[in-house]
Amino acid sequence: MSYHYEFNGGILLGLLALTLLVALPIKVGAHLVAARETGLIRCGFTAFVALLGGLLAAALLGGLIGGTLAWLLGFFLSIRMMLGTTFLGAIGLTVVATLVSLAGLWLLSRFGVFVLSPETTGFSTWT
Repeated sequence: MSYHYEFNGGILLGLLALTLLVALPIKVGAHLVAARETGLIRCGFTAFVALLGGLLAAALLGGLIGGTLAWLLGFFLSIRMMLGTTFLGAIGLTVVATLVSLAGLWLLSRFGVFVLSPETTGFSTWT
């Protein structure tokens, strides 16, 4: 009995994209703000936990201080706790990670991994 395995690059390209767009930017930001934890897997998991922390904070505090502000507060506090930074360090890490993530997206689009196209707009049927 022989098995035939076919290579499918979709999962590998997805993992590369996830690493370039999520974990690596947070890792770069963590190094720049001198975070206590700077491992790649920890930084990738931090993004997931920070999103959940922001969602939880928005659900609990959104009525008091506004949903967006509560989400940001939960996001920054989650990063602070997961990576061991100061609160201002978490804000700086988020800014740096966003810029590095945009650079990674641009790089992946230049190599053709992602195709960035303009958003389609509706058109009128009036004549």
